[in-house]
Amino acid sequence: MGWLDALRRPRAEDPRAALVAPIEQALRARGWVVGEVGPARAVTSAFGSDDGMPFEQWLAQVFLPRLYEARAAGQWPQRSDVAVAAWRNLDGKPGVEPLLRLLAQLDELINKGIHAARG
Repeated sequence: MGWLDALRRPRAEDPRAALVAPIEQALRARGWVVGEVGPARAVTSAFGSDDGMPFEQWLAQVFLPRLYEARAAGQWPQRSDVAVAAWRNLDGKPGVEPLLRLLAQLDELINKGIHAARG
């Protein structure tokens, strides 16, 4: 592992960062992420709704890359409501419960301002 890899690794004590890989795994299990996670796709509206993007595609091509960016930079949004949008858009689809739980955990941590201890 090189020095750049070490910089990209999340701080173990940051519970938000610890959710990124499980969220990716849940998206992969649904078949919504295949191959490498690329840079975030540009969108002009919340959740890609005005861009004609299905919510699942937004999760894979916008949200997940942004999670990786936030983790690498250690800069998280002050507010997140992705779990509410996920419940609205994915309700009734089989097998989405693990993903919904992970997104709800992430929202809770972000919205409560839970962050890594700074030393």
